Order: sequence, then structure tokens, then C-alpha cells
Amino acid sequence: MEDDLQEFLRSRDVPEEDIILMKRDKRSYEFIDLTNQIPPLHNSIVQNLGDDDKEDTVEWNEGEELEQTDEDQEVKITWNLNENIIQTGSEMPSPPENLPSHSGNHLSPITSSGNSENAKVVHTLIHRVKVVDLLAVFMDSSIIQSTLKMEFVNEKAVDDAGVSREVYTAFWDQFLEQCEGEDKRVPRLRPDFSEAQWEAVGRIWVKGLLDFGVLPVRLSSAFILACMHLIDSVNDDVLMSSFHNYLSLTERTAVAKACQGTLEECDEDDLLDLFTRMGSHCIPPKNTMKVAIQTMAHKAILQEPKYVIDCFYRAMPFALLKVPDQESLVSLYDTKKATGKKVAQLLQTTQLIRSQKEQMVFNHLQRYLINADQSKTEKCIRFCTGSSVIRVDQIKVSFNAESGLSRRPVAHTCGATLDLSYNYSSYPDLRTEFDNILSSDYFEMDIL
Repeated sequence: MEDDLQEFLRSRDVPEEDIILMKRDKRSYEFIDLTNQIPPLHNSIVQNLGDDDKEDTVEWNEGEELEQTDEDQEVKITWNLNENIIQTGSEMPSPPENLPSHSGNHLSPITSSGNSENAKVVHTLIHRVKVVDLLAVFMDSSIIQSTLKMEFVNEKAVDDAGVSREVYTAFWDQFLEQCEGEDKRVPRLRPDFSEAQWEAVGRIWVKGLLDFGVLPVRLSSAFILACMHLIDSVNDDVLMSSFHNYLSLTERTAVAKACQGTLEECDEDDLLDLFTRMGSHCIPPKNTMKVAIQTMAHKAILQEPKYVIDCFYRAMPFALLKVPDQESLVSLYDTKKATGKKVAQLLQTTQLIRSQKEQMVFNHLQRYLINADQSKTEKCIRFCTGSSVIRVDQIKVSFNAESGLSRRPVAHTCGATLDLSYNYSSYPDLRTEFDNILSSDYFEMDIL
């Protein structure tokens, strides 16, 4: 076919050099199937043409896009021989090294750590008056490995840790109201709580501790130890300490005297009431009294909530790195528990040099905390940090000149900062204002 064409051109008196040139140019024509072939890499050898051959140069415009056709069709590129443009290989972009040999329909989604499941962000709205709705969020077992951002409904606050700490603290306050015990409490079985809901409560305990250091210290340490390492891991010292604080003050006194063998007649009625409540209707002999009390403690702290312990246990492996054994758990409880003296030592002023008024008010604040009982201390640190346990290294105190009706303490829980006026005339003046604020069970977050 090619020879016939050449003979035809010669018969028409076409110069031989033109026939050779056309023959050479014809070889450079080819069809490119874009669905099965990729363009040559940028480091292919490209030879610059001489001035005489510039008119044969192919023009390629970067701004022009190739139209994609069906897989069964071929894509043709039209060659323009009229422009004097030379495209060198160094100007062409390099394709990715991992480009497949057949590039059609090989696009894969781009993934990043932000889109991975371990780092997914979950936003939720919580009603402060019904913060136990948090259970619905934790019904999903994957929530422990997610980033959780929380807000209170109708409150202006951005969650930079402070809001989340407040949510966890408010949840445990409401939850512990329904638990058995006094200073230390254990969950009781409820007809409206299923297995999934008890597991969700366990996840809340783990998530609050891991993310924000929130630990409900009123929840019995012996109970939590059993949840983490099973019932057999709880020794008598931890069990009796938890049981001692589980009892009321009157029952506590009677049990202490009974264990020491100094039980008086006036205390026998209180002890009998306790044994009756625990299922026994008589006081055991003195030689078996201590064993009977330990058995009673085991029943109240570990046996009765056994079903809850099993549900909590399923979420606890995530917390084992932070609390690997009994000693670390007991130490964590001691460290996290807020006392007036501990909280007073956390106070630090933002000013290196304080005025006489500022120093006086700072001293009043320290005195207020040192003299506060346990309940007031927990409310005060919660007001400043969003958590009723110690989870910050310091609480910063800054002073302002507010007076009259505009004077009031303002806390920033995310940064653990307290804005305080230096215009308090005396310690009773500061004490009255703080008592009025902390006596309220409702703190509203309204600072962005």
C-alpha cells in the first residue's frame, strides 16, 4: 500500500525529496489509546529540531483537556504542522511513580489520619438538666477511640476540654445520686438499665479518665478494682476501706468498735440494724465478729453489683495502661481527691508583683479553701476547672477592679483561670459571695 502511494506521487511529478519527507512524517503518526497507555516520562530523550524542520513540529497546548470516551473507543490526537513550536521534555510534568500501567478508572480515594476511624470526631449536644442522656452517645463501643466534642444546649461555650470535663462531672453527680452508699458508693441494679446501658456507663468512666483525667472518686475503689482486675484481685484492706466509707457515720462508728472489740451497749442497736439490712437478723459472737463484717463488706461492695462489674469489665482494657494494678489505682484515687489544702496550693496569680489589695484578697481566697469542707471544696474546684477532682497543675488567679453589682468571680474552665475582683473589703465579704455562688447546683457556661 505504501509503495503504491509512492509510485502515484512520482507519476504526478512530485519531487523525490518531498516523497522522502512525507514518508518520514507518516511514521511519526500513530493512534494513542489513552485508556490503555500512559504518556512517556519527562526524562525521555527529546531531540531539538533544526530550523528547517520547525514547520513539522507538533503543537501541544497544556490548557487543552482531552475528552474521555467510552472504553471501546479510541482517542485520536490531531497533529498541527503549521506552528513553529518545540516542546521539550523538561517542560512536561512528571507523573506519579505509582501510576498503574493502565491508568483508566484507577483513581483511589485519598485517606488521611483525620478520616480514619480511630480519629473520627463526634459532636454531641447535652441537656444540663438531663446529662444522663450521655448514655445514648456511649452505646456505640467505638466511641472510646473517637474524638468527642460536647456542648450544653442553650449555653455559649466552645469545647476546649472545659465543657467536656463539666459534662463528665455532671454525669457522675447525677449517676451517683442513684447509687448505694454514703461517702463511697456502688451502683445498684435498676430495672430500667439493660446490659448495653451498663456497658455504656463503663465506657464513660474509661473515656473521661483517659481524655480528661476525670475520675469519680466517690465511686468505690474496691468496686472499680474488681471491674478492672476481677473480684479476686481485691484484698481485704481495700475492701474494708471502701466499706468503711460506704457506711453512714453512725454505722461506721459501730463497726469500728465491733472490730476492735470495744462495742458498747448503746452501739448494739446500730450494729443490729446494719446486720438486719444486710440480711442477717442477729449480731454474731465476738470471736467471729471481724469475719462476719468482712463477709458483709464483700456482699455489699462486690457480690450485689456483680452484674454491673461484669458489664464494666468489657470496657476496662482501654484503661489498663493508665491504671495497670491495684497500687496505681489506689494512688490515683489519693492524687485525684480534692481537699481544701491541696486546692489552695494550686492557686497561682498571673501577676508576678501584686498590689496590697490583690495580696489581701488572694490570702482571703486561700483561707476560704483551707477552711472549706469536702463538698464545698469539690464545688469550688469544679467551678474553676469543670471537674470536682484535681486534674490541673495550677489554677491561675487574675485580678480586676470590678465593684458593686458587677463584681463577681468568673471562671474559665478550659484554662483553669479565675478572674477575681480585688475590691473585697474583708474575708466575710468574699466568703459570702463565694458561698452564694457555690450553693447553686447550676453553673451556666456563657463565655466563648
